[in-house]
Amino acid sequence: MRAFNRFKADEMIDCAVSGKRGKVALYNLSCGGCMIESGSKLLKQGATVGLVLRERVEVTGRVVWRIGKNAGIRFDQALHPKAVEQIGYTDEEFDCYDPRDRFGIPLVEMLHASAGRLD
Repeated sequence: MRAFNRFKADEMIDCAVSGKRGKVALYNLSCGGCMIESGSKLLKQGATVGLVLRERVEVTGRVVWRIGKNAGIRFDQALHPKAVEQIGYTDEEFDCYDPRDRFGIPLVEMLHASAGRLD
């Protein structure tokens, strides 16, 4: 079980590792860490990483796993949940204004039988 909720993200962010700077893709984010994608060989397990998530939101952490180009980063200090919510998003945000029943199923308005017909 995870200690923090994870939010999806899809943006390029600044990354610093071993004195080198570049852009990496941020794919998900939580208060305790994130997943990034980069082809850099410097992102080895145990490497110290600095990330700029947004203007004035900088974090440091360590690479805790690496599979292919993807790497998991554990932050040295947890981010505030509100900062994470502002940067990440959930699928529900895209359709949060659609009416749904108590089970989360979209309620589609029934159209009149002749709606859309051209006579």
